Amino acid sequence: MAKSSRPTAFAVNRREALMLGGAALAATASAGRMARAQTPKRGGTLRVSNGGDPPDYDVLQTATYLTQFVGAPCYSTLMRVDPADYSRLQPDLAERWEVSADGKTVTFHLRDGVVFHNGSPLTSADVVYSLERIRNPPRGIVSPRRGLLGNVDGIEAPGPRTVVVRLKAPQPDFLFMVSNPFNVIYSKAVAEPLDAQGTGMKRQIMGTGPFRLGRAVNGQIYEFERFDRYYGGPAHLDKIQMFPIRGEIERGAALQGRRIDASFFFANESVLQNLRQVQGMTALRRPTPTFINLIPQVEKKPFDDVRVREALSLALDRDAFIKTVGPLAGAFFHSMGLLPPGSPHSLSAEEIKQFGGYDTLPGLGGNLEANRRRARELLRAAGVPEGFKVSLLARGDIPAFRDSSINIAAQLKNIGLDATVDVRDAGAFYTLETTGQFELVAHSVAIAGSLPDQILGEGYTSFGGRNYGKWRDDSLDTLYRQQSSELDPAKRGQLIKQFQLAFLKTYYQINLAWVGYGAAHSNTMKGWTALPDLYANMNLHQVWLDA
Repeated sequence: MAKSSRPTAFAVNRREALMLGGAALAATASAGRMARAQTPKRGGTLRVSNGGDPPDYDVLQTATYLTQFVGAPCYSTLMRVDPADYSRLQPDLAERWEVSADGKTVTFHLRDGVVFHNGSPLTSADVVYSLERIRNPPRGIVSPRRGLLGNVDGIEAPGPRTVVVRLKAPQPDFLFMVSNPFNVIYSKAVAEPLDAQGTGMKRQIMGTGPFRLGRAVNGQIYEFERFDRYYGGPAHLDKIQMFPIRGEIERGAALQGRRIDASFFFANESVLQNLRQVQGMTALRRPTPTFINLIPQVEKKPFDDVRVREALSLALDRDAFIKTVGPLAGAFFHSMGLLPPGSPHSLSAEEIKQFGGYDTLPGLGGNLEANRRRARELLRAAGVPEGFKVSLLARGDIPAFRDSSINIAAQLKNIGLDATVDVRDAGAFYTLETTGQFELVAHSVAIAGSLPDQILGEGYTSFGGRNYGKWRDDSLDTLYRQQSSELDPAKRGQLIKQFQLAFLKTYYQINLAWVGYGAAHSNTMKGWTALPDLYANMNLHQVWLDA
């Protein structure tokens, strides 16, 4: 695999992951333990703020970090990313696993003695229920990541601690897909009755993680207490307190004033720069698998017409977008194709330039005025009149949504569209977006993981959880499945390129930039590693305070 300037997300040896099984997990877990040099201290309350109230607590139904960050300390997954090596997995609820010779059957062996926060034991029935809820949700339940398990043919529980997953075809990336940080395991006894009502776990948290929810007051505080029966051993901290401070400037001030110890979500570069100057503070930015795309709702005219969608792409100056929105939203990065910057599967400059508007990526020298003239021609050919009104749905609390939308609306006016921005709070935004009640949306799509199946499957398939535009294309879905099941790396690389070239010409999503999110914390907080995946390593089990 080609070397990359990006983090080790792109050095994942998927064949090795499938074949080494539990031995690899045990080895990497041991390495992680050896890497911890300082002796952690017990006790204390970690005070954090991540930017607002979660719209609800149902991690399996959400696509926002606000819910995932609240759920992560309370829940567990089958396996999780190793904080010491982002390219590997380590045991979580599954202490070991096996893959059949044909690569189509994966058997997970669960830990013994795991209990939920209400004291009930974890069994294979809970795992089966949770995974089935993801891939085939009950009526009234939304599953943004159902596409991650689209290759699953069946899930069985032959014993109380054994789960067997049968795949339709071999899938080198499957273990990382099922171990997505959002794919937490619920208590069937608690979730099933609530799911039957169509509400789900929106106001309930019942997990097996190192912390349990103690109290929650919207707009004020979310407090988590150490769960002493956690199978990984009691956490070092006594409590975690999360304060929903919405503004980044306000969160930065709270850090500088030592009113909080950490915030794991910053986009604004000026805030991070100020925090870097504070003695005793660590402030960082890391590229994340998060891309900002303009998404047309293809069920609404005129966006069902590919000429109109291409015109949108031609209107956009991507270099200017990065320079303008980047400092506010963290959108500093660009890639050649659908996969992250530095991916071994990136397209060439000549390949990406063949698609309307992509020649305005930094360094490609596109002719913006010629692009916009072409956009006007396409709109006229599609019967779209000058001054046609379009609305961009935007989420108000995150710059990557709000400021991206404002910039795009201004750029669309250059091709004769009368574009306005409809700013909503997080809850209303997701309701409108997931139900397709919008014309255009500039979405900052954060994916848990950087592997091809994680990015392409969730973001760029008809059945993927991020198909907000409601398009359907069987040929693209077929191409995705072909690359997903190909075990030969060279052949798979060709199929991944073929998929990207086929998708880009549809303009179902129009790529703009990649985001690098920031984090900052007092140096008294120890035991946390910032990973390229925004969502990974957030259960805070190993975090401690050196106060």
